[in-house]
Order: sequence, then structure tokens, then C-alpha cells
Amino acid sequence: MIRTNLNAHETISKADPRIELRGRLDELNARIIVIQVHSMNQHFIDDLEEVREVIIKLLKCEVKGENFGELVLWGLHEEEIHTRSHNPAKYYNIGHIMPHRDMKKEAAEINLLRTIVREAELSACRAFGDYDPGRIIHILNRLSSALYILMYKYLPKGYDKTISFSK
Repeated sequence: MIRTNLNAHETISKADPRIELRGRLDELNARIIVIQVHSMNQHFIDDLEEVREVIIKLLKCEVKGENFGELVLWGLHEEEIHTRSHNPAKYYNIGHIMPHRDMKKEAAEINLLRTIVREAELSACRAFGDYDPGRIIHILNRLSSALYILMYKYLPKGYDKTISFSK
């Protein structure tokens, strides 16, 4: 069995779910950097930098076994992120987004990052089960919601592709 360092004092199998989680977080960080490098929009680059800082903090918390603390992105606290993502029509005057090529480059890139965050969240669930050390699973869940609401900021005017979850 091939082993790797979990921390300075412990080695684990390369197949351990925590190593998978770290890989997902590394991938997310790398994707953000690539998107930033190719963007000419400084506001977009800055918005993504805040996300990247969260990813770096998540990695540190996972490695060190520390608590993440409160998530704040773009001045929004966790509860506001949650509320806005569940009721976008109230805050953004458009219902739940149906991803489509008409959403244009920046919103589509955010949507891609959101799907990677969701994959990382699943990896965290496999790694930790019902136990959420450092609130990692919770923060990833809120980060997915935060990216969802960030998509609204970068949708082109008149975007009208929505989906209803009502019966």
C-alpha cells in the first residue's frame, strides 16, 4: 500500500478520502487561478480571490485539524448567503438559474467552480461521515451557495433561463 503524510506525525494510504478531499481543494484552487489569469475583469478576479482565500483556509484547517470559523464572502455572512441562494428572485429579480451558454463566460466559469466545490463537499462527506471537523463540510456547502449567488452578479442583462422547483 502506498502511503503519504497526513500531517507531520502520521502517514495514511494514498487512497484515504482525506487525500481525495485535499486533491479536490487543490483542483479548485488551480481552476480559480487559471480563470483569474485569463480574465481581464478586475472585479471578477477580486471576487474569485476571496473564494481562493477560503479554499486555502479550508486546506489549512483540514491539515491542522482547526475550526474554520465564520465564512464571510463579499461582505455576506453564512446565513445571508444561505437565504439569498434559496430565494434569488427576492434579491436578484430572477428565479433559479438554468445554466446555459447564454449566461456568458464569467457566470459559466463560476458555475464550473460551483460544481467542483460540490465534488469537494462529497469528498469531505466520504472523509468525515457525520462528523464535521472544523466545519469543513458546512463551509463547502455554503461556498457552493455563495458561488451560486455570485453567478447572478455576472449574468448578462436580460438573462432569462430559469428553472422552477415548485410542483
